[in-house]
Amino acid sequence: MNKDCLETVLRAVARSVGSRLKYTRLAKGYSGHTIKQAFQLLTRARVITPVYSASPSGLPLGALKDVSTFKAIMVDLGLMHSLCGLNAAEECTRENLLSIYNGALAEQFAGQELRITQAGGLYYWSREAKSSSAEVDYLAVVNGSIRPIEVKSGPEGRLKSMHLLLETFNNCGNGIVLNEGIFGTLPSKRLEFIPLYYTSAATRI
Repeated sequence: MNKDCLETVLRAVARSVGSRLKYTRLAKGYSGHTIKQAFQLLTRARVITPVYSASPSGLPLGALKDVSTFKAIMVDLGLMHSLCGLNAAEECTRENLLSIYNGALAEQFAGQELRITQAGGLYYWSREAKSSSAEVDYLAVVNGSIRPIEVKSGPEGRLKSMHLLLETFNNCGNGIVLNEGIFGTLPSKRLEFIPLYYTSAATRI
């Protein structure tokens, strides 16, 4: 295994948490096969965890995943923080912590918590339509019910992708919005607002 390629892929994944990935964009100057090998090796070592696109139309989610469309999270928030070169002292003075690194750190934290509670793997939803950018950060299975999850710092009105998913897939349970605020519900919109720190407890079977 090419060690330089392995390190390049590791750093690229750390900088791309929350974004869709393509092997060819993770490391310039290496073949797609070599990059894929590096990604798979890091996955087997559990340094990174792939998050595959899946349809929330039924269970198990793994049976409906698209292996060609995926994101990834790191094993640890601190490792991601270090590889991205973020200044902790500066970032933690922000008023809205969920906005740090364009929200990627919050999505990484949520992914770490979900990795513990979701034994079947990590998944997210992206609309299968041309020119569509609709995407929901995670899909979780809680007590046999599929629960879409969004990590958001903004108001309820910005949850266009979540609304679209809930309207399209009636079989899903209420959407979970992870935020830095307090607990709350919008029954008419089928939404539950939960503090980010409560991710594990909210998704535990």
